[in-house]
Amino acid sequence: MKAVVRFPRKDILNGKISQQMLLFLFPVFLGYLVQQLYGIVDSIVLGRLISKQALAAVGGSANSLINIILNFIGGITSAITVLVAQNYGRGNMEKVNQSAKTGVFLSIVLGLGISIALILIAPFWLDLMKEPADTRPLSLTYLYFYLASLSFYFVYQTGVCILRALGDSRRPLLFIGLTAVVKISLDLLFAGVFRLGVFGTSLATFLSHAICAFIILFIFDKTSDVYQRDFKDLSYNKEDVKKIFAIGLPFAVQSMMFAIPNAMIQFKINSFETDAVAAYSAYNSVDALFWCFSNALTTATITMASQNFGRGNLKRVRRTVLVSVFIDTVGAVCFGALFYFFGKHILTLFLKDPEPLSIATRMLKVIAFSYITYAPIDPLSAVFKSCGLTRAPLIIAVFTICLTRISYILFYPIADPVQAIFAFPLSWIITSAVYAVYYFSRKDIFRKNENNA
Repeated sequence: MKAVVRFPRKDILNGKISQQMLLFLFPVFLGYLVQQLYGIVDSIVLGRLISKQALAAVGGSANSLINIILNFIGGITSAITVLVAQNYGRGNMEKVNQSAKTGVFLSIVLGLGISIALILIAPFWLDLMKEPADTRPLSLTYLYFYLASLSFYFVYQTGVCILRALGDSRRPLLFIGLTAVVKISLDLLFAGVFRLGVFGTSLATFLSHAICAFIILFIFDKTSDVYQRDFKDLSYNKEDVKKIFAIGLPFAVQSMMFAIPNAMIQFKINSFETDAVAAYSAYNSVDALFWCFSNALTTATITMASQNFGRGNLKRVRRTVLVSVFIDTVGAVCFGALFYFFGKHILTLFLKDPEPLSIATRMLKVIAFSYITYAPIDPLSAVFKSCGLTRAPLIIAVFTICLTRISYILFYPIADPVQAIFAFPLSWIITSAVYAVYYFSRKDIFRKNENNA
């Protein structure tokens, strides 16, 4: 008999939605911030202690490929969150355990397959992206280590998503905090003290992902809670696999619709050589702070909407959307103001050369007050996932995100790396409008008249 180790889970099926959303959001946001701290420390160590070439190698074309696959993984883990949360909302603990086991199984198998495939194509990707010659060997080193750790990363993210789906935002934060200490310590040791450069940063990333995965598997093995799974248990449920792919694949592809055009933006910036690539890498490190907030809000919205959808309380699902859009709007304004007025000072953490610093500062000013145009997208996308709507949002993403950005990059005469950044707000404006129209058109789910509170 395993020891019973339970942490309190928030009841998000009852009570005031705005208060519950914020209480759930902040631990998740802090967790994302701590995770982002890994990348920030990487960028500071590489950009300030080593060279701008090292920063460009990790944050350039290599990072664009990693973002594509992380978006795919995010789509699958979102589906696992939805499935677990819906079963929990229905009160079916046996199905919760079954879904959790299936999720962990998929993360191991898919992670291994993806790692092997991407390691084989990594050199061709850098050639396709026309990676600058002075950064290509470093980029390839980083890619090999990161891609080899994807199975570990997938398992870890799945475990965190399962816990959050049950309303537990405390333990994921504790796990992420422990991992941050390990990652940053190894980073500073390998790259800062031993001066192993990109190799040291890459090795630190691999080891931290492995440690994360084993912590999750150990916790799942030792608990007797509803998500318990024996360390050696590789069982799965075929119906759950089908449901995860039915929900997850369209949203994985949709997430990739953000990342693939971004790779084209990276390709365009690569054409302006190393200063522009280093500037874009530093800009991404700062810009990622807003996406920590937005991703945390998405996680909170998916969890709350999925549990309430599973319970059949559609009125509460609709209220969750309104609260989520409001919070995202406030966050967009706050982060935009911070980056606009203090962006240059933040960027000096990563860059010491004046030319890339100037380029990165102008990039950040362009994007700072564009965040508000993105505010409806994540809340609406989250509720579509929670309610099992997959096809239409995927089609919308293809035509509004993918085609808009690709068309801009291909046909607009971009003469400066900063001009490439305008592809983002242009696509956000169109996507927000179309998502809103689709949301209000689905009267069967989102406008149905109900008496339940």
